[in-house]
Amino acid sequence: MPLRSSTIRRSLTLCAVLACLAAFATSAAAQATPATFDELLGTAAGTTNDMGPIGIVPLTHGFNASLGTTAQHDSSNGWASILTPGIAYRFNNLLSLTASAPIYTYINIDQTKGTKAKPIYNQITRYDVPGDTTLAAILTTTHTLLDYSATTSLGLPSGNSSYGLGAGQVTYDLNNHFEKSLGRFTPDIELGIGDSSNLIGARIKKSYTAVGTLAHFQLGTALDLSHNISFEADAYEQLPLATSSLYSTTRKGKKKVTTATGKSLTEDNGFITSLDIPVSGHITLSGFYNRSLRSSDDLAGLSLTFLLKAPPRAE
Repeated sequence: MPLRSSTIRRSLTLCAVLACLAAFATSAAAQATPATFDELLGTAAGTTNDMGPIGIVPLTHGFNASLGTTAQHDSSNGWASILTPGIAYRFNNLLSLTASAPIYTYINIDQTKGTKAKPIYNQITRYDVPGDTTLAAILTTTHTLLDYSATTSLGLPSGNSSYGLGAGQVTYDLNNHFEKSLGRFTPDIELGIGDSSNLIGARIKKSYTAVGTLAHFQLGTALDLSHNISFEADAYEQLPLATSSLYSTTRKGKKKVTTATGKSLTEDNGFITSLDIPVSGHITLSGFYNRSLRSSDDLAGLSLTFLLKAPPRAE
């Protein structure tokens, strides 16, 4: 099916934006310096594309391991429980590498029976189902105007795509994060492109995986509260640029394996909020909420993140 003119215009606009972004990043890299510990501490860049609370990626040189345990409720398919082990290594103040692999210890899915012409859907519960593994490299620099971090992510197809928990292929994402600290507030903007929704906003585990060329944008702010508590609120848009596939755990909104073009089932937009409360140096309690305007879907949850090496805290 040919692309519509509106989709072509959006694609050209995105290319122009990313070209300007690349030019800015190249100019910034020439003048920028690696982020210092004080600049990493408490910034959105320290959370690495919202993969979780501060400390998952070490703020000082060296290795760290983490384990996240999450209970969440999705209005489309009910309750789910997720374990996310991860490892990370910071080579210096400039470069870090991470790896994580979610395991759905409990999740509801729609099982298809009957015929292709007259399918019958029954909701069943699955246990200990893996999701796609994510590998990421993060480059963080500081600049007189804006702080910048670039995240290059690679998704490995360890998840089950028939359950909506994997892309069924190797996927990628390139994300640009800009922020500026203004006292307690740190406004930020993100622009990126990839081919899997699983690699966008890793804190939120939705009941589907969109696969296909996808532009994504995010605008919001982080707020530093007392006792090292951090709150963040963002508006986001995920825009398909080509024919996409969608793998889902639920048939709500006809979100079974299907294909679409342009403004399709794979488009998503809405709001994300999160709150991170350090319980101790090694444990953080987090709450999050996602409202998808496009899908009229609500997802909320609580998680505990355990760190092998506690991050240093600001005075």
